[in-house]
Amino acid sequence: MKKIYLSGLLFFLVLQGMAQVLLSNSIDDANPSAYNPFTLGQIVTSNITASGIGRGSGISPNAGSNRYNAANWSTGGMDMNDYFEFTLTPAAGYEIDFTSFVYSAQRSATGPSNYAFRSSLDGFVSNIGSPGQTGGNISLTAAAYQNISGPITFRYYAWGASGSTGTYS
Repeated sequence: MKKIYLSGLLFFLVLQGMAQVLLSNSIDDANPSAYNPFTLGQIVTSNITASGIGRGSGISPNAGSNRYNAANWSTGGMDMNDYFEFTLTPAAGYEIDFTSFVYSAQRSATGPSNYAFRSSLDGFVSNIGSPGQTGGNISLTAAAYQNISGPITFRYYAWGASGSTGTYS
């Protein structure tokens, strides 16, 4: 099998020793949140398909230029319907070896203050790394994220907003 190494959402591909961007989306649009999922401007390298960034049923789109923004985040504990997500699928005969997830985020003053990053590999049960309020780099070098030959979905959960109108993007 050919291997695809992934690093970042803006993931990077290392194939035969060469690094290149695998998936990126700068989310440039007047109101990206109007789409579920948002794929405009998404750049995906060959041998990978990507769903675009979408949101769970517990949150609502919130207008905002150049950011995928949502409101109605849980004001209490973690709600399994309050998340952003995306799915990556390698082409037949290819595997993905992840290295990291790199992202940028923005929170309103009343937006959520707690975060979790999880994957479909274990049914979205275990946290991966320690996501930050404004973004960061989450390592995906664990054995569980190597040799991925089928679809994998990642979800970024947020909760603990101080008001239902609090936003996160």
